Amino acid sequence: MLLRYSEEELKERKGYATAKEIEQQPRVWRELYHILLSQKTKITEFLNPILTKKDLKIILTGAGTSAFVGDSSEGYLRRMLKKDVEAIDTTDIVAKPQNFFFEDKPTLLISHARSGDSPESLATIELAEKIIKDVYFLNITCNKDGKMAKGTIDKKNCLNIFMPEESNDDGFAMTSSFTCMLLTDLMLPHIEEIENEKDIFEKLASEAERILKEDAKIIEEISRYDYDRLIYLGSGDLKGCATEAALKSLELSHGDVNTNSNTPLGFRHGPKSAINDTTLLGFFVSNDTYTQKYDLDLIQEIANEPGKRKLMVFLTTNISLDGIDYIFRLKQDFSKIEEAFLTPLYIIYAQMLGFYKSLNLGITPDNPNPEGRVNRVVKGVTIYDYKS
Repeated sequence: MLLRYSEEELKERKGYATAKEIEQQPRVWRELYHILLSQKTKITEFLNPILTKKDLKIILTGAGTSAFVGDSSEGYLRRMLKKDVEAIDTTDIVAKPQNFFFEDKPTLLISHARSGDSPESLATIELAEKIIKDVYFLNITCNKDGKMAKGTIDKKNCLNIFMPEESNDDGFAMTSSFTCMLLTDLMLPHIEEIENEKDIFEKLASEAERILKEDAKIIEEISRYDYDRLIYLGSGDLKGCATEAALKSLELSHGDVNTNSNTPLGFRHGPKSAINDTTLLGFFVSNDTYTQKYDLDLIQEIANEPGKRKLMVFLTTNISLDGIDYIFRLKQDFSKIEEAFLTPLYIIYAQMLGFYKSLNLGITPDNPNPEGRVNRVVKGVTIYDYKS
């Protein structure tokens, strides 16, 4: 059984790959740990000289879900590395490279890519080489045979870190690829002592296994609620989680569910007007006691307002909340862990919800766009020659 369905039924409904790739995450995270451990020396020798450079700029990049990896790790890496770290989509860089790349600014470009074949990802590397004098490339990718990996593998200023092979998702929606690349980002400040991080991988994996076993049923029940608007909210490092969560349901529902994301503080500034009686809201609550206050204020505010909208809350503690339709609490103690590490767990709920909603709508999760308007690897992009 995968996500409560038999392999035969999933294959018949064209959802087998997506279900398998959601459910395999605990196992591939454990595999990822051993990959990073085995490459500790190579990664350290590449990164350490770069990180000592004065005025170094670190850019986290990718497109779509791969961009949201950087959105989810940006704040944590900035704090841990104490460097100028910024997440910028490849789609923004390609359209206006002079806004982000500067000739005399030493730059480490960390690219995230499932396939490594997206035209914007390849063009971003070419533009960086053309514009920046002192530039380095760290490619975190799930495809060792992708154009990104093959085009940089022999360059001294480049390093490829390959994710577990199974994380190169066959399904349309990125699932295990997202969480593996994110965990790799989060390990970069700790790579010299990666031996000490085995426990966090195990803790995340075992909690994810529990979520998949115990909480899938209620998530499937929620997916049967007749909502056509879905809004995810998260603060701090969980803003990226909310963005990725919204994309999962948008992709897997073929756009039948209109999704959006925001921060709890930002939501009041206009976007809150989107709530109606067919809206489902999901709150990813921070475990930072300061940030959490803002999350809980908005949750209780919306819970006290009239209407038929439904609320889901995901959190780490036994906080008492009234008027909430669905509350999901992590069972292990994650109170002292950095909130960025909550994203791999919280996002599993969103992945499952998108998957179940897709099936309920009669859509095929592995390829929700059979007419080809949107593709697993983006097509139809013309890259133009850039002249500074």
